[in-house]
Amino acid sequence: MPCNACTECCRSNQGLFLHPGRGDDVESYRHRVLTEQATGNPVFLLATEANGQCVYLGASGCTIYERRPLLCRSFDCRKHYLILPRQDRDNLVRLGLSSRAVFNAGRARLGSLSSDERSECLDKREEFFS
Repeated sequence: MPCNACTECCRSNQGLFLHPGRGDDVESYRHRVLTEQATGNPVFLLATEANGQCVYLGASGCTIYERRPLLCRSFDCRKHYLILPRQDRDNLVRLGLSSRAVFNAGRARLGSLSSDERSECLDKREEFFS
């Protein structure tokens, strides 16, 4: 992902979920635990500052880059933008679950997606939102 030191996703107050079943060592991160209402299972969220910024974002970028959680390793704002229909993007921003700046960063970088990646995203969009 060509971030070019963007860090919008690190400053966006998005849900920063930890995935212990997929390799995230929850205890190695500052985090908080919520209980999923439907199942009673714990949900682990990476700690954020009062302004929604990741606690591990430093002046020069991620301070734990080499051991960043799965979500941080796999998130691609370009695909996030392209897969979600506009109404869903707007709803996520309105609900405070995503950031307009993250979507704008993704839109600005769409040209760096390969035609195969773009096609894959559009196929997923069709599958999930038709």
